[in-house]
Amino acid sequence: MRRTSVAASLAVLAGITGAQGAQGAPVVNPGTPAPDCTAHVNYDRNTDLPGYRDTAGVCQPFMSLNQLVPDDYAGDFYAAEFTDAKIHERWQACKADEACAAAARKGAKGFARVETRETGTVGTRGKIDPEGEVDLAAIRRPADFGKAPYGEPIASADGQTFVVEFIAPRDAYERVHLKTNGEIKLRGWYIRGDGIAPGEGQRERALVVMNNGGGNEITALDDPSSVPVARDEASGKYVLNEKPDGLSEEPGMRHWRGFAHAFHKAGFDILVTDRRGNGLSGGQNGFNTAEQAKDMAREFEQLASGQGMRAMGPDGVTLEGPQAASTVMDGADIAAMPIVLMGYSRGSYAVAYAMHKNFVETCDRDMPGGTCGPALRRTNIKGAILYGPNAGGLGTRVKGHDMIEAALREEFSTTYYPDGDVAAGVTSWPALQIVKGTWDYVEGLEGSLGALNRTKGLKDIFVFHGPHQLATQSPENMALAGERMARFALAAAKGETRLDGSAVPIDLRALVFSAPSHWDKTTNPDSMH
Repeated sequence: MRRTSVAASLAVLAGITGAQGAQGAPVVNPGTPAPDCTAHVNYDRNTDLPGYRDTAGVCQPFMSLNQLVPDDYAGDFYAAEFTDAKIHERWQACKADEACAAAARKGAKGFARVETRETGTVGTRGKIDPEGEVDLAAIRRPADFGKAPYGEPIASADGQTFVVEFIAPRDAYERVHLKTNGEIKLRGWYIRGDGIAPGEGQRERALVVMNNGGGNEITALDDPSSVPVARDEASGKYVLNEKPDGLSEEPGMRHWRGFAHAFHKAGFDILVTDRRGNGLSGGQNGFNTAEQAKDMAREFEQLASGQGMRAMGPDGVTLEGPQAASTVMDGADIAAMPIVLMGYSRGSYAVAYAMHKNFVETCDRDMPGGTCGPALRRTNIKGAILYGPNAGGLGTRVKGHDMIEAALREEFSTTYYPDGDVAAGVTSWPALQIVKGTWDYVEGLEGSLGALNRTKGLKDIFVFHGPHQLATQSPENMALAGERMARFALAAAKGETRLDGSAVPIDLRALVFSAPSHWDKTTNPDSMH
């Protein structure tokens, strides 16, 4: 069972509970409706949060920003003050302050490590050596998740699924700090779809690329009977059960695969590989999200050429090279088919960097003297779906994370959090959808809405009552999220400018009130009157 994530641990270390200021201090920026109530949420914040009281008398809570725009500031604070150049400038001063530097380096070291892999730790099937030569038949397929006790709908896609393997270089952290070189393998699934209807004429193939959340593994088991979070009797808080239960490898993954099913049901092809350093894929570190953005481009190139690629279809035959690529693509052109990039949590950071590289500029922030070049300009990338994201960049996170990121870049050759350059670049994206829980700790909800409002093209935001993590989410909310994301992906792939049946909320209060009536499994709305 998945242990507490580094990101969540750092959130606790940083002292964020409700991200509140001093008693009586504002928790929203000028122009945003002031909260008029407070409500207690359980997992994973276990604290009182500000909220808005609805007409039924229920206080609907939300995660507020940790940093507000300074008085009399002119401009886009969250973008302009958290660029790569700005954080490096502040880092020089921070390094001269022993306490500041120690805190930043301690935080950075949490992302310069080898993560625990969970796939294959339960049952007799699915465990591989990610760094070795792998029999693709040993990797779990969608059909494995249709069996009892799992009963996941993704099993219906097994007949259209290929287990795929791509090659990629090791990232800068591994090369520079671990002294390892050579190639790694990225592994996962390519699920062929039936095509989307463009409106008139025959269906066309279109692709959604899914990027897992931090530490998530696409073929990890998730038994519905597992109890990943429980109330601690001593403290009264809801905490993660860190002891493996022998049933699940990663609770919540059934929801992630449920999203894949929703996209596939809508007609999309699906490409999802475990990120480097996680699950089925090789490598030892999984935190360089800018490098993971490059991995998507590498996979596209190999789906075109076949060079270095392997694939196994439902017939159990392993193919290599151009034959593998042509069989998987079955006549579709990866350079022309509409593509929507989608990611959860850490995967959403990779998507943000991929969109920045494609529409704004390609930058190398991992090494001293890194340069920027022109955007890739792949015209068939139609938009991004960010679930549980840091869409607003470093400024919408907890204060101090900018110094952690600067330390990561300068001393650990790693680019992790999206910076202000990426946040500002959202204006160049063709389409953006944000999906998140109202008390998701990653960034204040006001920051997410602000990021969405930078978008000039198709845009949508869907929120629900719950935390960042998947494990305790309401199944009803997860089904609604999957349906909403599939509809947005269809609209983006077709080049539409608005999503039928949805509207961008006029302010933060309207956004909070737009959440469906379902709540996460640990929090009771009846106590919020």
